[in-house]
Parts: sequence; structure tokens; C-alpha cells
Amino acid sequence: MPCQPLSRKELILDRAEQHFSDHGFQGASLSAIARDCQIGNPSLLHHFPSKEVLYRAVLEVQARELMERMEQGVQSGDPLQHRLQAFIFLQVAWMQARPAGFKLITRELLDNSERIEQAQTRPLEAFLLQSVALLEEGQAAALVRSDISAVALLTIILGSLNYAQIVRPTFSKAFAEADLKSESHWMQRIAADVLLLISASGSALKKA
Repeated sequence: MPCQPLSRKELILDRAEQHFSDHGFQGASLSAIARDCQIGNPSLLHHFPSKEVLYRAVLEVQARELMERMEQGVQSGDPLQHRLQAFIFLQVAWMQARPAGFKLITRELLDNSERIEQAQTRPLEAFLLQSVALLEEGQAAALVRSDISAVALLTIILGSLNYAQIVRPTFSKAFAEADLKSESHWMQRIAADVLLLISASGSALKKA
């Protein structure tokens, strides 16, 4: 069954995601986004009256999808060990399925130190709070390291996965590890190693 064509608003959000992902909030241009959509600036501004409004709408799309993936992949009825495993591998699946969206979120976490002070809403906050709550639950159950704060553990998880993806092309030339030849194999390996890294016993979260 053929896909329904995007509405104009959906098209703007789709193209804006790529522009913000590539150039960040400051570097992206509303005029360039409008050209990419083959519309004029007034048409874009009709739907999104400022760059801030458009950027927030794009982030809200990413945040909704992340939360949906959390709800589907990290089932509340599953054993806690399985939920923690699913949380790590969910990030890898997100990176591979939505590379522009993941890059955009990485930029948002890295580049928005000035903008976040003025932001009226923080679309990623629910995802971050839920992630930390899951890690704190793991700490209380002695599955996750308690010598490091849950916020620091989340930083390690997201930072490790993101950096591993970035360095793979260079590492694949420098090192002979077979997993480096395939992004999918490499990221699965890193996710499994991150589970070991945050595990309270070094094996409590080991994925079978």
C-alpha cells in the first residue's frame, strides 16, 4: 500500500529535522528550509512563525517518538533486568532507525547551553527523567552501579553510544577488530559492553 504524501506542515518538519541536525539551531536557516520544501518563506511562517517555534516542534516530534519507543520497548511488566537491557539497546535501534533525529538530539544536548535558559518548554525532559528513574530503580535493586549517580550513568550511556558511532569509520581503519567493519555489529557490541560497565556486579545486566 503506497504511503500517504506528507502534508505541507509534515514536509516542513521533515526537512527542518535534517537542517537542524546538520547545522544546529544557530546555523540552520528558515530560508534554506523553505527552499528545500519548495515553498516560500511566508508559507513556512504561516505554519511556524519563528525558527524557535519550528525547532521546538521538531524536538517535540523526536521526544514523542522516543517516549513511544520507551513505552513499547521498556515494558513495565517485564523483569527489571530486561527493562534495563531493553533501554540500552533501544538507544542503538533509535540511532540506526533515525540517524538525523539522533544527531539532532545530540546537538540539542551539546549545543543549547545558552538557548535552554530561555526555552519555555524542554521537550526532551520527560525522556531524560524517565531514563534516570529507570536507572535509579536498577540501583535500588543492586543491578546497576550505585557508586555513580544515575544522571552520570545516563551521561555515560548516551555519550558512549554516540561516540562509538562517530569513531567507528576511523577505528575500522586503525584496528583489526571484526565488529568494526559493520556499524550494526559494532553498536551491538558497544551496547553489550555498556551494560557490563554500568552493571553492579559486572555481569548482572549481561545480555544473553
